[in-house]
Amino acid sequence: MDASIVRRRATDVRLFGAGGYALALQVGHPTIAAGVRDHSNFTVDPWGRFFGTVDFVNLLVYGSAEQVATASRRLRDMHRSIRGTDLDGTKYSALEPSAYAWVHGTLAEAIVRGHHVFGVEFTAAEKETFWQEWLTLGRLLGVRDGDLPDTWTGFQSYLNDMIDNVLVNNDVIAIAQNTALRATGGSPFPWLPSRAWAIAGRPLGRYGAFLAQGTMGAKLRTKFEIPWTPRQQWMFARIAAVHRAARPVMPGPLRRAGPLALKMRRRQIAAGPFS
Repeated sequence: MDASIVRRRATDVRLFGAGGYALALQVGHPTIAAGVRDHSNFTVDPWGRFFGTVDFVNLLVYGSAEQVATASRRLRDMHRSIRGTDLDGTKYSALEPSAYAWVHGTLAEAIVRGHHVFGVEFTAAEKETFWQEWLTLGRLLGVRDGDLPDTWTGFQSYLNDMIDNVLVNNDVIAIAQNTALRATGGSPFPWLPSRAWAIAGRPLGRYGAFLAQGTMGAKLRTKFEIPWTPRQQWMFARIAAVHRAARPVMPGPLRRAGPLALKMRRRQIAAGPFS
C-alpha cells in the first residue's frame, strides 16, 4: 500500500461533487472573486477550467519532481498576470499570500469533506497526517510556512473564521452556479467527440452543482443565499449513501483515479495552462 495518504485518498471519483464545494469556498474570497470576474473564461469553457484544476491536482499528487516543479512554475507565472482593481476600488493580486494559500487549503477541505459525505471517513489521526502532507505540497507551490495553520484542528478554526468574516456573497458565486447548470464546452478527452460530450456535459454539470450544494452544508448555503429544500436534502442524503456503499465494488483505478486521468489527459496537460 502507498505510504502517502494524499495519494491514496485525493482522487477518488466519488469526490466529483466536492469540487464544486471547493470552488464555492474559493470564489467567496473577495480577491479570488475579483480575479475570476476579470480574467477567467469559466463561463465560456467551464469544463475546461474544471478539468484544468483536476489536472493540476493530479500532477501535484502523482507527478514526478520535475513535473511538479514545472506545474508550480506555470501556475505562478499564470497568476502573476491576474491583478487589477475590484468593484469597490480595492487593488488585488492572485498571488496575494492569503488568497493564494486559501485556494490550496480549500482543496484539502474539499477532499476530506468529500470523503465524509461520499466516501470513507478520515479518522482524526488520518486528517492530521493528510494535512501535514498537504502543507508539504503547498510549499512546492510557494505557499509559505505560516500562511496556513500547522494543524488540521487549527485549519478548521481558520476555515470557520474565513467563512464568518472574510468570505462574501457576490456575483461570481451566482454566475458559477448558473454556469454549472448549463455547462458546455469542448470535450475533455481527445477520444471523445465534442458532440458526444455536449450531450453528456449539461446533465453532468447539473448533477455536479446539486452535489456541490449538498456538500457545502447549511452554513455556507445560507451565507451564499443558495436555496435548499427538505426534498433536496432527502435526495442528496440518499445519493451520498449510494456513493458510500459503492466502495466495495469499485475498481482500484476509480478509488485512485489520478494516474489514469494523467494518461488520458496528457495532451491537454502538455498544452496547459491548468485553469
